[in-house]
Amino acid sequence: MSDDPQAPPPGWSDDQPPPYRAGGSSDADGWGSAADSGRAAGGSGSAWSPPPPAPKPGVIPLRPLGVGEIMAGAIDYVRREPRTVIAVAAMVGVVAAFVQLILVATTSSELAAIPTEDPSQLEPEQLVGAVVTVVTVAVVTSAVAGVLQIFGTGMLTHVMGRAVVGRSTSIAEAWELVRPQLLRLIGATILVGLAVALVVIVPLAPGVAVLSGGMLELGGVLLFFGAIAAVVLGLWVTFGLILTTPVVALEDSNPIVAMKRSWRLVKGAFWRTLGIVLLGSIVAQAVGSIAASPFTLLGGAGGEITTWSVFGLAIAGMITTLVALPFVAGVTALVYIDRRIRTENLAPVLQAAADRRD
Repeated sequence: MSDDPQAPPPGWSDDQPPPYRAGGSSDADGWGSAADSGRAAGGSGSAWSPPPPAPKPGVIPLRPLGVGEIMAGAIDYVRREPRTVIAVAAMVGVVAAFVQLILVATTSSELAAIPTEDPSQLEPEQLVGAVVTVVTVAVVTSAVAGVLQIFGTGMLTHVMGRAVVGRSTSIAEAWELVRPQLLRLIGATILVGLAVALVVIVPLAPGVAVLSGGMLELGGVLLFFGAIAAVVLGLWVTFGLILTTPVVALEDSNPIVAMKRSWRLVKGAFWRTLGIVLLGSIVAQAVGSIAASPFTLLGGAGGEITTWSVFGLAIAGMITTLVALPFVAGVTALVYIDRRIRTENLAPVLQAAADRRD
């Protein structure tokens, strides 16, 4: 493992391009000015000719990407590697659904005792037991699903990284690439979660403390402004660190280095990054929810906890994961690659890797 944040991703290139130099010339975006292009073509600065199309050895052209190209690339890698991508997403969804079914089956008697219409019918001891049961099921299910999501996202990021240079990836190859990184991926996810939780809790703490002291009006005002600050800071940190997983996977970095690297890559393009990742997440969740809607309706039918309702909700979750996970992972990986193309001139490195494949 290399701690160098500039170390190339596995299978891409032996050497990185020289650092991007911002300022000092009219080459503001790293792609050359019109005058430079004209001179390169053998003419004067006024005899500008359009550059040739960017090479496209894989799912994206090797140049700065538009939003549509990122979305299309996240779909195209599924088309190119359907067996690997669908198999990874299916494993995550099936295992998560299986764990949920097992947990609910083992606690079915406690869950069945919870009245859905009038919870006040429960005795205090029953209420405590019901709450403990529900919280335990929710926490364990969420923890297992979270680890599986990390595992799946890491594998799919490697699939996308290789698809960019036109390489195919089997599920065995994806597993071999992500297996030594799994603990680091989990650690990075935990650290990002703690960082987000910290910046959300701190602004809310004064209002909560004042409210608990009995000063309702002042506490309400502090809590209101604290909530606004918590939302702003939470979004800022979440999307500043959104590229941590691709950095861990494709640069083989440790969690701290990956978080710092993500922050630097997103710097200067925060709103664009937020918009693209949010758009991809909304589209994926919407399509997944529509595909899973028959089973969601089955899970909510009658408002009672039954075998069929639990089964319906588990299958709905599995289908949503099957649709959403590959797309969101692909979008996030392409945002990472786009930022490196824009700020580090990564395109020649990717082209070199594609040429070696040939």
